[in-house]
Amino acid sequence: MNESAGPWGAAASAPARALRGFAIPYIDMIWRVRGEVPVDASLSPEEAFARLDPLLRTPGTTLRVEGGALTYAKHNPAAQDKLATFTRGRLWIEPAGAGAVLRFDLFSHALLLCFLAPLLFLGFAQLAVSLNAYEAAAAKAEASQKDKKKDEDKPKPVKKLNPIDEFLGAPAPEDPSKKKKDKKDDEDEGRHSPEPGYFLAGLFAALYLLGRWLEPWLARRRFRAALAEPVDSAAS
Repeated sequence: MNESAGPWGAAASAPARALRGFAIPYIDMIWRVRGEVPVDASLSPEEAFARLDPLLRTPGTTLRVEGGALTYAKHNPAAQDKLATFTRGRLWIEPAGAGAVLRFDLFSHALLLCFLAPLLFLGFAQLAVSLNAYEAAAAKAEASQKDKKKDEDKPKPVKKLNPIDEFLGAPAPEDPSKKKKDKKDDEDEGRHSPEPGYFLAGLFAALYLLGRWLEPWLARRRFRAALAEPVDSAAS
């Protein structure tokens, strides 16, 4: 980088080259968010980082400025932390035309968990399906070993009351086919349902898609607002 870059020297772009060396194409996009925010050309890197300091300096956050880049890490961030979703990240400034841009590379445990949760719940749903199939096969094998089951499965005629008992109001005999139907209903109630697993998998998949779009937009807006504030008002 030549001297015409002014305060945005070659050291400012070094973090970008380092990060590109460790990037995993497409895969790390699941949990990492990258972007840029324009910076006023009149600001030096030190002034820009000073304006970002109040946004990043929150309880449980450690900061380090080295090699023209600001690196942070959050340990158990509070709910009020505006960047609580991104537990660690790196920010640096690069020249862009007549001015400069603030580039950021952020890591989110929340996005990673929301991406993995649907796979977990789909596994639970598939386990329920497999258990149902296994239990059905075991019940079928047990029924085939008992010859008496064949006679019990045959439809039996419904017994009728004699005229005297019917006149005296005696209850009618139960229908054997109805007993068989009730027994089947009881067996169905004991089956493992995969529906809760499918529902939770869909819920977390929707949360991931929403967060993957919303969280980067919020991060850019907060960085832009922090860079627009003077140091004194930002510190207050």
